Amino acid sequence: MIAGVLVVAVLLTGGRWISHVPVGPLYISDVLMFAAFAQVACSSLLSPKRTGRTYGPGILVGLLLVMTAFRLLATRADVWTAARDAAPFAYAVISYLSASAYQRAGDHSRARTVRLLHGGLLLHFGWLTVATFAPGFATAMPQVDASSRVMEIRTDFDVALLGVLAGVSILRMRGGRTWLHATMAAAALVPALALPSRAGILACGACVLVALLLRSARHGRINVRVVLATAAAVLALAAVLPFTPGGQRLLATDGSATASSDVVAGAVGTKQARMTAWDRVMTYTLDDSVRTSVGVGFGPNFMEQSHADIPLRGRGEDKADGLRSPHNYLLTAFARLGLAGLTVVASLLAVLGSVVIRTVRRGPPDELTSVSVLLVIALCTAALLGVVLEAPFGAIPFFWAVGILIAGDRSRRARLRQKPERKAPPAVVRTPTGTGPGVSALPKTEIAGQLSSV
Repeated sequence: MIAGVLVVAVLLTGGRWISHVPVGPLYISDVLMFAAFAQVACSSLLSPKRTGRTYGPGILVGLLLVMTAFRLLATRADVWTAARDAAPFAYAVISYLSASAYQRAGDHSRARTVRLLHGGLLLHFGWLTVATFAPGFATAMPQVDASSRVMEIRTDFDVALLGVLAGVSILRMRGGRTWLHATMAAAALVPALALPSRAGILACGACVLVALLLRSARHGRINVRVVLATAAAVLALAAVLPFTPGGQRLLATDGSATASSDVVAGAVGTKQARMTAWDRVMTYTLDDSVRTSVGVGFGPNFMEQSHADIPLRGRGEDKADGLRSPHNYLLTAFARLGLAGLTVVASLLAVLGSVVIRTVRRGPPDELTSVSVLLVIALCTAALLGVVLEAPFGAIPFFWAVGILIAGDRSRRARLRQKPERKAPPAVVRTPTGTGPGVSALPKTEIAGQLSSV
């Protein structure tokens, strides 16, 4: 299978709580990542050298890793605290594993990779449904560590993964198993709408829309039936949203009176708290030229220093210990790495957006690429309104999918550039009497001269 898929499948299965499973002094995600790199290193040494060029995840991922390394080496804070802050950016290294392995893998390896990922998404759907509709059962689960327990829900991330499962099911609706996958897609949206997460609902909707677009496009042409089905699905969701906890919270963001007063107060209050926190982080980072250029680095708690943690703690956004993110990945990159890091991260997201657009316009790619598109869309959407890419359960699957998408796109464009252009066959002009034995075709200039003389 594609290198690194085991750690991705494990994190997609359990989400936040499984990422807290300790393995000695480390966590399970770190151990599985080290094992993936060791396996690739051993395979490279023992297997014969393979021919053919492969492409990496691009210069932007490399720049992000270099900047992370320099800022980590320059830290004066506690080493473990700095390493914890740098880890989400350092996890981008897994994109090199997935990029190389994806290009060298055959159809069978990619299919096995998709089966493992799909199995993880199904297991995640199973326990999340139980935890949503039988919370007492989830509460009785044992503790993983001091801050989480088995089957503990992280609403923004978990609902976003339900959107990925719904998108995969939509893409698989073909042949004789249409109703099976259609039922699975609808079932995935049930707990998604039952959980009060605006970021998760937006990620779900984005995944469903992208999956329908992937099905509708065929070499640049749009399938009218799929477009009509998309419109019907959008209208159905719009009609259902006001009656669901997640939909009510989303619609109440601007103070809509369609929801109860408690829901409106909670949604508006959370929005104002985040806006206040974001403003304080921006002001704190821009107040100093060094912080503006290269950020505070890793180790310092810029949330505490800027007092941006106060409004978020008041809204219960995180537990009282360890609030180190403003619930926006771009702001986290800006505060930690300054304008330099923000430029790299924003450019990387822009490149990913262009790759997704080209993929959608080209039509349905292989299934592994489709799953990677859905993962990037879901996690990126949730990361702009929550702490997703600042944690291993979000950063590792995201950058693993980034490697597949960017490397696959670079490889595809390189093949198109190297494809020899077809040359038109030379025009053969025959004499009026034809060509036959002993009669040769004359050049165009001689024929023109003879005709003009006549």
